[in-house]
Amino acid sequence: MTAFILKHKNHFWLLVAILVAFGLRVHALGAQSLWNDEGTSVALSALSLEAITNGAARDIHPPLYYYLLHFWLPITGNTEYAIRFMSVIAGVVTVAFVFRIAYSAFDVEIAILAAYLAAFSPFQVYYSQEARMYIWVTLWSAASVWAMLMIQRGAMSEGRKEGDHSSPRAFRNSRVQDSLLWLAYIAATTAALYTQYIGAFVVVAENLAFAIWFFFALRTTHYAIRNTQYVLRTLGIWLGAQLIIGALFLPWYLFAGGQLASWPSISEPLDLPTLLWRALNVFSVGLTLDPAVAAPIALAYGALFLLGWRRAPNVTANWVIITLILWTLVPVAVMYIVSLARPAYNPKFLLLATPAFYILSARGLAQIHPGVFLRARHRQTASPFRFVFLALAVLAVVGLVPALQNLYTEPRYARDDYRAVVQEIDAHARAGDSVLVDAPGQMDVVRYYHRGNQSLYLLPRMRPPDGAATRADVDAMLAQSRRVFAIYYATEQSDPQNIIGERMAQRAFLARAEWHGNLRLALYGVAPDVRGAAQPLAATFGEAITLTSYQLDQRQARIGDVLTLTLNWRAAQTPGARYKVFAHLLDAHDQVVAQRDGEPGGDLRITTTWRAGETIADNYGIWLAPGLAPGAYRLAIGMYRAEDGARLRVGESDQLVLGTVHVE
Repeated sequence: MTAFILKHKNHFWLLVAILVAFGLRVHALGAQSLWNDEGTSVALSALSLEAITNGAARDIHPPLYYYLLHFWLPITGNTEYAIRFMSVIAGVVTVAFVFRIAYSAFDVEIAILAAYLAAFSPFQVYYSQEARMYIWVTLWSAASVWAMLMIQRGAMSEGRKEGDHSSPRAFRNSRVQDSLLWLAYIAATTAALYTQYIGAFVVVAENLAFAIWFFFALRTTHYAIRNTQYVLRTLGIWLGAQLIIGALFLPWYLFAGGQLASWPSISEPLDLPTLLWRALNVFSVGLTLDPAVAAPIALAYGALFLLGWRRAPNVTANWVIITLILWTLVPVAVMYIVSLARPAYNPKFLLLATPAFYILSARGLAQIHPGVFLRARHRQTASPFRFVFLALAVLAVVGLVPALQNLYTEPRYARDDYRAVVQEIDAHARAGDSVLVDAPGQMDVVRYYHRGNQSLYLLPRMRPPDGAATRADVDAMLAQSRRVFAIYYATEQSDPQNIIGERMAQRAFLARAEWHGNLRLALYGVAPDVRGAAQPLAATFGEAITLTSYQLDQRQARIGDVLTLTLNWRAAQTPGARYKVFAHLLDAHDQVVAQRDGEPGGDLRITTTWRAGETIADNYGIWLAPGLAPGAYRLAIGMYRAEDGARLRVGESDQLVLGTVHVE
């Protein structure tokens, strides 16, 4: 067994890297919920090919990934594990391409190190576990660059003079091999563009690399007439290939490319140093490590990456280094240029550059001392900085462990938990309830998990939302509902004017609100058709805020109901501090058994914005959660400073009891 491993050690270590990549990508694959965009993938891919095409055209993603998933799901089923497994395949094959590119350009040591860096990459693992197209555009980009590099090598080896061995792995491609490489290049590049528009980043990098290659190829081979002719012929074929790729992609761009111009900004503006630092962080440790912990690991990777730029002893390898540098940096540069007009930073748009980053980092790692990890043909004289770089290398490798651990286990970095949110709704829902889904893209993933019979309302129905129409839709929903569960996500994009939030605060009674990652789940009560009588009061809180009246619609209620309470406030002058209101249900021992705390007006009418003499209608819902014992409970309300929780005095107490509620 040992002899076999030694004989085939290169294949053995590659196989281990592939198995590691596979294991990391399938581990806990179905543990997390599908999130918003993954729900879109499932819903869109379930349609006909024509409907997929039209649906993708209305979005900002070309259709190829959805086509592939369309044929995948009938075979595997639509569990979270099965849906994401297609991305696992792309992630593992990407690792194989990383090895192949590094092996053909450099040597087996660099190739194996690069394969392991890619296999352990938290950034690649994260997107290899997501039912989206970003790891697929990375795979197609790697295949495209590999084909281009093989074409370049073939062009330089064709017609090389006898005895010229300046390129250690130069070989003569047959015409069949040449044709297959060109077809592979065209197919992979076109696939990248039809998978995600960011595939254009690699096309730009490749053309810059080819221009540099062409210039130096002519200078290097101008004494070899046949080779010069072959290089010129390669230029002609290259330009023809670009025209073919453009012609293949042009119909889609004319059909759907206009969406790109209308898409809003997706990030805050970033200066170039900040963008470069963020890119280095995600390339190094991905998305699941605190910045303070990630910084030294990112610096180690940065040092290895720059060390990988070191000039190689042969011309072909130097061209590859230039290509890899461009492949890494062009996506960052394009993102920066685009963001000057419309901020567009999103780390997933840089994923397709990671193969080049890992190959150059692996080359930097091998520069520490050739043969440290594998047997080398020769050893160079040890550098006095060898141990410094060795320490950086260890930091770079060991630092991936906490990032991977967080990816699998840390809730802060988990995908939005629609599964838990919808299951909670289904567990507590009953007849007369409705579910409000705010932001159109959420509906697909909500439907994936929803098992109840509640009516689903998608609001707003248009983008940008129409104020009058959206308010009317909210009113129509409330007229058909006893309670409303609302799922809010990305409201700054779907409802930037907060039309829905304001209308719900005016017409409904917020009883509960909690965050699940980027999701906010809210429970609202709806007042009965005939409301309780208004009870006049003149209770002064502090020195300037008076409760002039209140309406409590239920003096008797059942477990699961939402008590609906309106408090009418008036301030003699604008309050100088922000105050919160509490509405507590108290048992015989003054223990709080149900409550709603919040700033007035559903957190929208902050006290420091009140005008003197203005009456503020302030709605509160109090949810009688399952587990509450039947009995009589007192309803007490009060105010406290948001800053420190100090309660305002009302008479001789710090709370005002409004009466008794009997719970059945």
